[in-house]
Amino acid sequence: MMTMKPIIKDDEILDYIPQRFPFVMIDSVYEKGESYVTTGLSITDDNIMTEAGEFKDGGLIENIAQTAALYAGTKFKDAGKDIPLGYIAGIKDVKIFQNPSSGSKIFTTTTLTNEMMNIQIVKGEVKNDQEEILASCELRIFINK
Repeated sequence: MMTMKPIIKDDEILDYIPQRFPFVMIDSVYEKGESYVTTGLSITDDNIMTEAGEFKDGGLIENIAQTAALYAGTKFKDAGKDIPLGYIAGIKDVKIFQNPSSGSKIFTTTTLTNEMMNIQIVKGEVKNDQEEILASCELRIFINK
């Protein structure tokens, strides 16, 4: 994953997600496909979710949620539509294996596994640059179309 080049980065990301600084947990988009997107985040000491040099559980989950939001945002924007707000309707199977340290980079992939009416079911997985899984969960997202 370290060799991938971002296709969207920094402030361009704000065109696809509703979050604003200091609560943006994505700084790069590396890949987007028909049912998935892969993002990145450089963990810094000044990140609101970093404490004592460690990116916290809530930051990992928020990173997955923002990656899912970015996936939905790119789909609507690519179709020439306004980007709707989405809300987390449920989280399940949360697994946190390791919290990344400040100075490291994480890579998150969310994959759309099901969609019914205004609900998207997404599997999210966060890895480090050695491709070790740091966290995973399933999100149910309500899209306010």
